[in-house]
Amino acid sequence: MNNIPAQQNANVVENLRHIPFFRSLSPETLQTISSRLKLVSYEHDQVVFTEGSLGNSMYLIESGQVKVSVSTGSGSEKIINYLGPNNFFGEMALILDQRRTATVTVTIDADLWMLHKADLDELLVDNPEIALQITRELSRRLSASVTQTTQRRGYRLSAVMGKQVWRLAHSIQQITGQRVVLFDLTDEDLSAQVPPEIQSEYLAVLESMSDLSSDSFVETMGILADGYDWVLVVLPEQDNPASAKALQISDALVLCDTKAPAWVIDRCPGPTFTCNNSQTSVDRTARKITRRVVGLALSSGGARGIAHIGVLQALEEAGIPIDMIAGTSAGSLFGGMYAVGKPVTEIAEFAQNMLKHISFKSGLWDPKFKLPWNGLIKGIATRKFLAKQLNDATFADTRIPFFVVAADVMSGEEVVFEEGPLADAVRASIGMIGIFAPYQIGDHYLIDGGAVNPVPASVLAEKGADIIIASSVIPSIEEERARGRANSRRFRHPSFFNVLSNMMSIMEREIVKTRMSPVDVLIKPKVEVFTAMDYDKADQFLQLGREAVQHNLPLLQKLFSNSYN
Repeated sequence: MNNIPAQQNANVVENLRHIPFFRSLSPETLQTISSRLKLVSYEHDQVVFTEGSLGNSMYLIESGQVKVSVSTGSGSEKIINYLGPNNFFGEMALILDQRRTATVTVTIDADLWMLHKADLDELLVDNPEIALQITRELSRRLSASVTQTTQRRGYRLSAVMGKQVWRLAHSIQQITGQRVVLFDLTDEDLSAQVPPEIQSEYLAVLESMSDLSSDSFVETMGILADGYDWVLVVLPEQDNPASAKALQISDALVLCDTKAPAWVIDRCPGPTFTCNNSQTSVDRTARKITRRVVGLALSSGGARGIAHIGVLQALEEAGIPIDMIAGTSAGSLFGGMYAVGKPVTEIAEFAQNMLKHISFKSGLWDPKFKLPWNGLIKGIATRKFLAKQLNDATFADTRIPFFVVAADVMSGEEVVFEEGPLADAVRASIGMIGIFAPYQIGDHYLIDGGAVNPVPASVLAEKGADIIIASSVIPSIEEERARGRANSRRFRHPSFFNVLSNMMSIMEREIVKTRMSPVDVLIKPKVEVFTAMDYDKADQFLQLGREAVQHNLPLLQKLFSNSYN
């Protein structure tokens, strides 16, 4: 900790004018304040202060960058802001003698000018104009606090390697509408590779000087982080002080159609993302970096689940990306077919022929006669049928991450599948109670996932989705009552299958009340006019799914617009 050097005094005085509390003060008063500042240095990942701690100082950033965050009820953090050179923080707790309302962590090695509360108190005695300016600023902040918003978390400083890394930078810029810079540590003249038409004030390529030192690199990163929203440092194949420091302070490492050299492995403290040269892969990686990974939850619902296919059709037509899917029961079947790469038109055709597939003449059903009797159907033939529809794929073969929910009938626990054969997981998830015998996988005896998590949005949240869309075909009690009145004559004598499916719908509806996780967009096709056994109404279900997306399209478009940051 050092007193302010004389040669830096003029710059610090000027920087003090950026702080609203001091903005209108005279040069003489600012000079007095600067004499009380002390310089402190922090390295990457060091915590300046924590939420709830006593506030006895404020800080002005000379160089580097800090992250301001608050804790959430789930134990994770919500990032409020990133601050670079000439910004300040910690002033409210100091002025109001409160505990800190946020945690501040250094993301790029930082030099900070610190003003202690004791020094400020002495300044207030001799300089009453400071107190007046503080009062004015506190009043302004109080009136503006109701409109304050938080920023979406992202990997704002990332190390990247590989060919055509500019495509990743361009994708980030297109997704966010924010400023992106590529800082090139290689000798390959990256700027010459970038098409001139995409270079602008929002997408820049900067070449580093030769033999850049670690300290000079950190200083440069502080400046870039203050001028750009996203900084991508392009690493060379060979190790050097600047690239080693880049890995140390980066939030993530991205490998674009390349493998990491030995010196890179394990040096980056954050996650590692990979992509190939396809635009789909590049865009998906850009959404990971910007924390805009899109998850789609597909509910259970029997025949009503066919509406999910219409939802998928309409989302594709609207250009809404899907990065991962979680499905329960019917949602697991149609979600699985989509995850293995089947075109939506082919999945729709499959649904339109569902009656033929499930007829007793199809050979799909294998009645269970032997004890223990725990269902009408063994489901072995069903598993073979599912394997064919799912291309005999495993979870490792899917083109996007896919998760299937089933229920353990013995323990009542939720079982989430993300590895092994897809057919096993889907067979377990569609096992309607009373019709299918429980499906044994390991120590689990599994039944319809709707018994524990009918709309598996919570699974997507746990697996890292940042934007969650849920398609639910589970009607509310009011919708079910309306259907019951409208179809009272049709179902004077409900069949065995109607009774079982309605019983399952009642259970799912009640579970949704307590298990439904917060979602960004809830798509609810109006399927309540039909039952969960109306497989002959595939065309109507498909149309209802498409209409539900159209109804939510304004919200979806707003969610994915550049202004949603």
